[in-house]
Amino acid sequence: MGNSQHLLVFLWIFRVIASDASDLVITVLSQRNEYSATQSELLKEDIIGQAHDLQRTPPRFLLTHEKNGREAIRGGWTIYPLVPILYSKFPDAKWYFFCVENTAVKLEILTNVLSRFNSSEPVWLGHALHDAEATIIHHFVSPRKVSYPNLVSGFVISRVLMKEIRGRIHSGLPSANDFIIDETYEFSNFVMNTGKGQRLIHQSEFCVTPTSRCATYPKKFPECGNPVPVKNVFFAVKTYNKNHASRIPVLMKTWLRKTQHYALFSNKKDTDLENIILVPHTTEGHCLKTYGLLQNSEKLMKEKNIEWLIIADDDTLLSVDRLMRLLSCYNEKTPMAIGERYGFRSTEEIGYDYLTGGAGVVLSLPLVQRILSSIGCRCPLPTTPDDMFLFGICLSRLGIPALHAPFFHQARPQDYPEDFLASHQPVSFHKFWMIDPVDVYRHWFDGMSDKIHHTELR
Repeated sequence: MGNSQHLLVFLWIFRVIASDASDLVITVLSQRNEYSATQSELLKEDIIGQAHDLQRTPPRFLLTHEKNGREAIRGGWTIYPLVPILYSKFPDAKWYFFCVENTAVKLEILTNVLSRFNSSEPVWLGHALHDAEATIIHHFVSPRKVSYPNLVSGFVISRVLMKEIRGRIHSGLPSANDFIIDETYEFSNFVMNTGKGQRLIHQSEFCVTPTSRCATYPKKFPECGNPVPVKNVFFAVKTYNKNHASRIPVLMKTWLRKTQHYALFSNKKDTDLENIILVPHTTEGHCLKTYGLLQNSEKLMKEKNIEWLIIADDDTLLSVDRLMRLLSCYNEKTPMAIGERYGFRSTEEIGYDYLTGGAGVVLSLPLVQRILSSIGCRCPLPTTPDDMFLFGICLSRLGIPALHAPFFHQARPQDYPEDFLASHQPVSFHKFWMIDPVDVYRHWFDGMSDKIHHTELR
């Protein structure tokens, strides 16, 4: 065998070793509900099957809905608590891959991508997102300062970088992390360490739409059978008299016309509007107002045999059709709360997750009834923040998880990177500030198809 042939054999062996799937640990940021857990298990089985087809030892896995010892991993979705666990549980791993249950993974392409990098160096790979402008969801930080991974496309951290991150976490998280709004952004900001840490390396194989060259990409919008009939859903809109003339006509022109059961929860009646139900008026926080909304909604839902409650602000835009498809994946007979999850000190004993109200909150009737029957869920003050208390502290006291669905959005479309929105089909946006809400609705929701919005179509 000539020298050139020896070299080719050596390079082939090196590549196989360098890209061995057994060097990889895959963490699926799964949640404690049947749909998420099932999808996570199916993803794990699929990747293991791919490894067997390739005649390789499969990767090892951590599914965050499972218990670590006796307890579930508190605040695991924020990523921070997972770093020391992964580093100690899998001490011989070279690469740590993070994704969610609706991430599709092509193992051979992924390991080939990793073979181009050295795990003995601080390496961080993913699909890099950049804000077009300073935005409220990222604390109005200059968009040039932070790039962060598209979570549904997955991201990879080398062992050396994991060790560095673990050391900094052991030294304590910064106070700025009291609130977690966007977990990958907050984590990226921490890893970059004001410019002294590792910056995310963009890899095109971590995709937002599927092609043959993709190592990862988002799966299609979830559907678990026939959509929930709209007659089984009650829509509750929080408003007040000064917004009646400016905002409610927008909702009537857009998504409210697609509903069958709805009410406007306000402080005053209005001869120009139907279906107004009076609730206590609050100038901030709105806990007592929302509690009154729950009381009235529960009565109406029982009378009309309605299974789901959707609460929205009067400047929330919704896709009713997509919501009905999404709800087919959840069990209306169990206490269930779904929306966009934020966190307050989520990794600590005193902390909790909560569903932010502007994005829209979905509650099953059994949960509404449990909230209303629990002394621990009564508003401390009329002006207590309603989402943090009723859909956060209250849920924590009841032992009900605040289920995150990435299709809900607390802000406007322009507050998110185009590639982020290209990754999935939104079901909501929030705020009418400096936009034409009817145009936004028509673009994103009206007459929408099953296709994901591609950036080139915008």
